[in-house]
Amino acid sequence: MRNTELPINPRTQALILRYEHDRPVIDDAVRQALLREGKEGYRDVASTVLHPHDPEQSVRALRREDWAGAFLENERFANALVQKEKELGLDHLPIYLFGCSPLVLMLHLVSCLPRRPLRVYQQAPDGVWSLGYSRTQLPTSEDFFVVEGLPAAKQGGRGHVALIVEVTRSIRDNALAEFQKRHGSELLATVCLRPVRGPSPDAFRDPAEASRAAEQLRGVLDALHQRLEGTQSVLLAMDCPISLAGALGTAVNVETQHPLWLHHFDADRKQYLPVHEMKAGRAAPLATEPTREQFAEATRVLGDLRRVHQDLVNWLSEPAQKGLLDAIDGKAFLGSSIEDSPATTPAPLYRHIGKGKWSFEVGMLLGLKKLRDRVDAESWRECVRLFMVHEVFHVHQGGLTSYTFSGSGRTGFVLEAADFDADAIAIEAALAWRKAKQPGTVQDAGEIQTMEAIVWNAVESLRVFEPERPIRALSERRLRRYLIWLFQACRLHALARETGAAPPLERVTVEIAGLQTSPDPFETYSQQRVNLSGVDPRDELITGIYFQRKLVRDRDGRWVARMLEALSRWEELPREDAQEGMRRIFEELFNRHRELIQPR
Repeated sequence: MRNTELPINPRTQALILRYEHDRPVIDDAVRQALLREGKEGYRDVASTVLHPHDPEQSVRALRREDWAGAFLENERFANALVQKEKELGLDHLPIYLFGCSPLVLMLHLVSCLPRRPLRVYQQAPDGVWSLGYSRTQLPTSEDFFVVEGLPAAKQGGRGHVALIVEVTRSIRDNALAEFQKRHGSELLATVCLRPVRGPSPDAFRDPAEASRAAEQLRGVLDALHQRLEGTQSVLLAMDCPISLAGALGTAVNVETQHPLWLHHFDADRKQYLPVHEMKAGRAAPLATEPTREQFAEATRVLGDLRRVHQDLVNWLSEPAQKGLLDAIDGKAFLGSSIEDSPATTPAPLYRHIGKGKWSFEVGMLLGLKKLRDRVDAESWRECVRLFMVHEVFHVHQGGLTSYTFSGSGRTGFVLEAADFDADAIAIEAALAWRKAKQPGTVQDAGEIQTMEAIVWNAVESLRVFEPERPIRALSERRLRRYLIWLFQACRLHALARETGAAPPLERVTVEIAGLQTSPDPFETYSQQRVNLSGVDPRDELITGIYFQRKLVRDRDGRWVARMLEALSRWEELPREDAQEGMRRIFEELFNRHRELIQPR
């Protein structure tokens, strides 16, 4: 949800939030609930829907990998609300939350709304809504939960903790069986929270108990962080009323607690499925309206892009470049133009039908600004040209023009092949540009070294699309694309002793088997991601490379761990140092497999 869609103004006193994943939440019914409490249900109380109900698009019917979009939607709403409040001079609007959704989504949504006045409502079977939790409600003096299995002192080991919350019914056996099946001996402990009066549909009774339950869960999560330092993640399964799930969301603080894996119960398969990991350092793409400063900075970058675009158009219009222009099918590009202002809503990057329009979103422009701060002016302009030729060639391939922060599609291996061809012809165009515009520089450096420098710029331009720094994780597809071009750059460096023309950029397939994966939270479709840091070199990791009709398999897990760590922290070093470090890492690989650097 965008902040411009939020129906609030300077007079707004509170916001009704209807969360409709499972069924509609009727506005009049929730306002009547507020009136029964003695609260004003209409005057200066705005109402909005987060995720309008659509029976054809139920999140419960999705595979676990496909839930990421629902969690991202929660984060974007929270970010948009904060931004709108700042613009209007409001301070943490109270929220009346009426939810019909999976428990994990309600818990996550509330965790995204810290420190603000919050009231979470529960719907009875007859459709009547009543208060289930209030952040201002004092907790009961008596414990709501009995806590079982919490270690009393510090404990060693590395693995996971099972955390089971069973309020409405007992789920311990089923949930624990799923956790043991997936993690086996890696389970360090099993902690169970159950009502003092025992699990039952009537175990949870009032908001004061919800406050005490949240207080107790916070204590458990904090204790786990203190006593089980080797915990990689806490595996949470729960069965409780939805308003209590919202209350429990207030107990989660990913900055001071272990990562929390949320598990949803799939009723059809009778399984608890991991659907989202809450962890520190999670940073979504620019999800709200930009600030004035961000928009102004993006506008300045857009002006620079317009000049690079015009220079490229002029060059490709020259008769000497007709062969290149035909190769990329770029006649439409010659008549294209760039939109006058940065885009603030998702839109196709390059609309080639008709006159041809380029539309650059604010987040991407700010990414290009970061790139400009890292590389010299000419390298930055080359990165932009590489990107534009890449996109123009995508049109020739079949109209692949939707590359944004969210990735470019579900069919990873197919798009990987398409991207290679687009990258390769963009690099060839960059070499032709340098020969035409900077012939003396090319001659002095040598064609192979010049090609290597261009490929390093291509690697830098890839990072414009990463939503976090340092890069802690990458989708498997994007990791393979990085590996391809790191291989190409380092191979060109190894061939630098050769004289004459640079070798053609031959297709290479690179893959690392054995890396642990998890659903990618930055994608709205199924995509697996790989953590780049913290890779255990003792795991069975195999690097497979298929190049020049030869298959190379390398089993050095330490090499994989070092290479991924260097990629993750690329921008923490000066550019030249980062490149040299990666060259040395690949030289070790080439020393073991000399066939990879034999020229044709």
